[in-house]
Amino acid sequence: MRILMAAPLLPHPAATAGGALVFFGLIEALARHHEVTLVCFVGASAADREGLDALARLGVAVRPVRRESSRGAAVVRRRAVLAVRWLAGRAPLRALKFCDSRIQAALDQAVHDEAILGRRFDLVQVEDSAMGQYRYPGGIPSVLTEHEVRVPDQTSWLEAERWERYQRAVWRRFDRLQVFTERDAAGLRRLAPDLAGRVRVNPFGVSLGPAPEAAAEREDELVFVGGFRHPPNVDAACWLAREIFPLVLARREGARLTIVGADPPQTVRGLASDRVTVTGFVPDVEPFLARAAVVVAPLRTGGGMRVKLLQALARGKAVVTTSLGAEGLCTGAPLLVAGSAPAVAEAVAALLADAETRRSLGRRARAYVAEHHTWSGFASRLAAIYRELGLEA
Repeated sequence: MRILMAAPLLPHPAATAGGALVFFGLIEALARHHEVTLVCFVGASAADREGLDALARLGVAVRPVRRESSRGAAVVRRRAVLAVRWLAGRAPLRALKFCDSRIQAALDQAVHDEAILGRRFDLVQVEDSAMGQYRYPGGIPSVLTEHEVRVPDQTSWLEAERWERYQRAVWRRFDRLQVFTERDAAGLRRLAPDLAGRVRVNPFGVSLGPAPEAAAEREDELVFVGGFRHPPNVDAACWLAREIFPLVLARREGARLTIVGADPPQTVRGLASDRVTVTGFVPDVEPFLARAAVVVAPLRTGGGMRVKLLQALARGKAVVTTSLGAEGLCTGAPLLVAGSAPAVAEAVAALLADAETRRSLGRRARAYVAEHHTWSGFASRLAAIYRELGLEA
């Protein structure tokens, strides 16, 4: 098949943003069997250049829309423009951030170029509702992957109505709506019951990566990983450092916490101390996962599946999370779930005190991912969705 794909971020095998990792896993799976043309935003960083090279090796035709990082006065101007557009319109802020006429021009040009060759795309695959606002060729089967359903009781009151209206309008434009968790599926059906028949749940996959090395693990080392442009990660890191970690220290006085992730706001940077390290952006999270005795993901808000949590399981790490953090994982995921600061701290301290238990948990975690959350499994389920639309997948 010839697939026209749109994504808000450049897919990248070594990306720090969970969404970009998921996009790459999907596009890598598709490119093995199909011709893929990708329209997406691309920055000027070395990482983005490497990402473009990786996609070229897969045979993906990328039509990049360049977006330079804003600094100084440019940041102020961009925020002012967004504020005016938000006040004057009805769309949520995130949709406005990804609204760019150059994306539409790139999509239109891709369709035109196919027509010049006497061809047409067989499928439109759109990642993230932010890209659902664009115009796609009609008469072609279409699938939208909704990475996070925003429901009113978990959305800022300033934008709750905007998100409801925007999501419904976007969802109705697609033949199938793919989500990663049953929770997001339920949220979508609740907001748009007439679209329930289009919803399909397909948990994403993750690369297994290198096997864990016991020698690399640091005793009493806790690690949290997450990009901080995602507000739920900010909340989780603050809860972990301010309320949970002091309780861990009371039980394990040698414990240390490393908070890894790009774009930490001042509230997160301010968590740093002699026992807490805040790294900011790192080119590769692998060394931090390798040295972690326990990976902690105390998520209390947000939707979708947690890429970094699944990545930690794949690397054979003992993981402590909340019920929300564990959503979307298949039944029987080998991790510890706790709902309060004392309960999370108790679970963490118990694992720190028992190396054999945590390493056994880690071994089972890696085997679990190999069985339930591979990209090949994700691709097989996606192919079934394509066949529902009459496509040869």
